[in-house]
Amino acid sequence: MLVTYYFNLIIIKLRINDMFRLSTATTIIFYFALNIVYAGCGSCNISNKNSEIPTIDFVTSINENGAVKGLVLASCGMCNFGMKKNRKCSLAIQIDEKSYNVKGSGIEDHGDSHAKDGFCNAVRIAKVSGQIKNNIFLSESFELQKE
Repeated sequence: MLVTYYFNLIIIKLRINDMFRLSTATTIIFYFALNIVYAGCGSCNISNKNSEIPTIDFVTSINENGAVKGLVLASCGMCNFGMKKNRKCSLAIQIDEKSYNVKGSGIEDHGDSHAKDGFCNAVRIAKVSGQIKNNIFLSESFELQKE
């Protein structure tokens, strides 16, 4: 009877250890999956300091038909403009503190986005023309300005 008691105790302890291992493995897998979902591209050297914005005559409003022509701020929407819905680095412009993803010109079309002066590490000035539709800037021309 004593042997049966110890045997049952050992089986219960083994089951508890198996459950602990399973819950630990599940927690680790969940942590890594969650980290992948909320992580950026991994190459960005994001800092919480605000980038300096030059004082130039920027486009401050959008025409009724959505046309935009002039100087705007351009950068990575996720890294510098706080566009949390973007899951990866992408080119964006900012007009009157509202950010718009850019179609028709890509983030890598203007050099390495992760370079020191790239879009993920700096806010740049661009002369653009195009139209905003459905909160997306459809670029006809996109030319970075020399600083």
